Amino acid sequence: MAKDLSCLQSELLRRQLPCGGWAALVSSAQAALEPTCYSLLAMNTNTGPTIQTALRFLLRAQSSNGSWPVFLGDDPDGSWVTSLVTIALRDDIDAIPARLNGFHWLLDASGKEASWLGRWKFRTTDRHVRFDPDRYGWPWIPDTVSWVVPTAFAILALRQLPCTCGGFEQIPGRIEGGIAMLLDRACPTGGWNAGNGVVYGEPVAPHPDDTAIALLALRHHGEDPAVQKARKYLEDVAPRLRSPWSLAWTILALAAHQRPVAALRAALAAFPELMQTEDTSTLALACLALDHVRSLVSFGVDR
Repeated sequence: MAKDLSCLQSELLRRQLPCGGWAALVSSAQAALEPTCYSLLAMNTNTGPTIQTALRFLLRAQSSNGSWPVFLGDDPDGSWVTSLVTIALRDDIDAIPARLNGFHWLLDASGKEASWLGRWKFRTTDRHVRFDPDRYGWPWIPDTVSWVVPTAFAILALRQLPCTCGGFEQIPGRIEGGIAMLLDRACPTGGWNAGNGVVYGEPVAPHPDDTAIALLALRHHGEDPAVQKARKYLEDVAPRLRSPWSLAWTILALAAHQRPVAALRAALAAFPELMQTEDTSTLALACLALDHVRSLVSFGVDR
């Protein structure tokens, strides 16, 4: 397994662009922040120059309002990637001011349900979805509704702040609200999809990766019935997964909830042509899953 991990990390190193970031696809020359964050988190401590150039790239990419865009030159208003970048920068002392600005942006960001107009709309005119509009989290981009994945990443990011003083007094309340939003939008059969558990009165099927990312954020809520049903769903579906992306997230989530993952890690390492995958985020996430103990610390998830 160690050899497999080393080979995958070497391929990640080969894909790093001269600017310090990584592209979403191996065939692209445009750096994007999501694959850069996963790749940076997947690097070991023996790749110092690689880490430093990646850190500098992320710091250069920050917008003036404290957020980070999906890729350089994208909307300066910000995106969900802000949470992921603050996680990736956690061990860089020089990045502390940038991270603090990012945390302030996250505190100001919320789904449209947070406004009185949004709550009124979802209680009266827009009844196609079933959720409590008083429970809101974070959107993919500003001025849109809350979604599961950006809310989970925001919870993971905000939990990494060492204190809730100096302008961060709202953090416990925002985290609590985000957790309530995730629990409210769980699928009736267990797990989560990208948004709502019920649409047009019909239950929606869960997705393994959305479920896994939500479970990472809900690591300390293992006794909640929705979390228990989600773990059961993920454990049942895990042996049948044929997507390395979904399997990698599943390994991280089940390991965080102290479930056995040795067989799943072996299955991930055995995926044919994993090192040749076009998607760099998938390659990096496979590295993170194969090194799940260290990776969970990086994500701020204690076991």
